[in-house]
Amino acid sequence: MSRSERDKAARRQQGFEKAKDKRRAAILLACERLIRQTASTDFSMKELATAAGISTYTTYNLIGSKATVFYVLLNRGIDQIGVERMLAGMNPDPFQRVFDAGLAVANVFASDPEFYRPLMRFLLGVLDPVNRPDYMSRAFDYWHQTVKPIEEEGLLRHGMTAISLARNLQVFFTGAIDYWVHGELSGEELIEQVRYGIAVHLLALSHEEWAVRLESIIQDIGGVIDDLSIRQLQKGRQLIEACII
Repeated sequence: MSRSERDKAARRQQGFEKAKDKRRAAILLACERLIRQTASTDFSMKELATAAGISTYTTYNLIGSKATVFYVLLNRGIDQIGVERMLAGMNPDPFQRVFDAGLAVANVFASDPEFYRPLMRFLLGVLDPVNRPDYMSRAFDYWHQTVKPIEEEGLLRHGMTAISLARNLQVFFTGAIDYWVHGELSGEELIEQVRYGIAVHLLALSHEEWAVRLESIIQDIGGVIDDLSIRQLQKGRQLIEACII
C-alpha cells in the first residue's frame, strides 16, 4: 500500500470514528432527556434507540447495556467536578480538604435530583460485574487521594491508614446517597448529613484545634440528624402498624 493509500485509509477510519462518537453522543443525550422527562429509568433500549434516532442494534453495538449507558452518564456528571484540578487546588489543611471533597460530590447530586435520583436508584439496585467495580474503584481513589495528606502529616491514630479511612468514608457516603435517592433526605439534608458524618469520622483523628471545630460542627448539625432519625423511626412504625391493621 502506497503512502497516499495509507493516508486515505487513515482519513476513512477517522471519519468512521467521528461518526461513531456522534452516535454515542446522541445516545447519551437521548438517555438523559428520557430520564428527565419520565423521572425514571424504566424505558427500554428500543425506546432509547428511537429517541436517539438510531437502530437498537447500533445502540447496543456502540454503548452496550442500559446499565453501561447510565454509568457513562454518572461518570460524566462526576467529571464536572474536575477531580484532579479540585484536589490540586484544595485547602492545604488536610482535614478541611475532606469536607471540601465530600461536599463537592454531594452538591453535584443535590443540585440535580430530577436526573441523579432515578439514575442512582437504578444503579444501586442492579448487579453489574463490570461497570460497578470500575465506578466504585474510581470513587475509592477519590477518597484515598483526599485523605492521603492526613497520613503523610502523621495525623492518623489507632493504627488507621489512609486506605482504611478512605474505605470508611466511601461506605458512609454511599449510604447517605442511598437515603437521598429514596427521598429520605432532601438535598439540604444530604449536605448536612455528609458534613456531620465526615466530622464524626475525623474527630477521633484530630489534634486539639480541629477537635474543637469538629465538635462544634457535630453540635450544630446534631439536632438536624436527630430529627431525621426520629422521622425515619416514625415512618417505620407507621408502616408496621399499617401492615398489622
